Amino acid sequence: MKFIQKCELRMAIFISMVNILFSCSKEKTPTPATPVPTKWEKIAGHYKVFDTTGVYLYDMDLVHTHNNVTNRDSIRFENFDGEFTFTTKQLEASNLPMFVQIGGGDTLYDSNNKRWKVSAGISDYYNNWNNDTIKLRFNKTNINYYIQDVTPYYACECKQIAVKQH
Repeated sequence: MKFIQKCELRMAIFISMVNILFSCSKEKTPTPATPVPTKWEKIAGHYKVFDTTGVYLYDMDLVHTHNNVTNRDSIRFENFDGEFTFTTKQLEASNLPMFVQIGGGDTLYDSNNKRWKVSAGISDYYNNWNNDTIKLRFNKTNINYYIQDVTPYYACECKQIAVKQH
């Protein structure tokens, strides 16, 4: 009987040791969570721009920049309307979460160094990023400068469609 008791005791010790061995596992380090991109980071990218009938017009890049001092986001439009590069501070419009501010009060210079005013209003339908598309609507005029710049007068309420490329 003593032999069986010794075997049972050894078996119990062996099972306990195995349990202890396998219950001590290295702690898993949590994988860092991928940060969710901001709306401005989602909007940023390369776009092909078409007129309202689907005819290709030009390529445009939107570049997101963030000023840590003022904590403001900006979008730099590169080759906007095929001739402008400018940066616009972006607004948070609560009723239009994906609104993109275009132009503003500053005079813009085109690729030929001629002066223009480009501006756009707030709209439910236009200048909002939706499913990688921005239906652009903006005013473009050189009325303040066409005589001094020796260029023909031009004014447009322009409508275009920008489609983000992946």
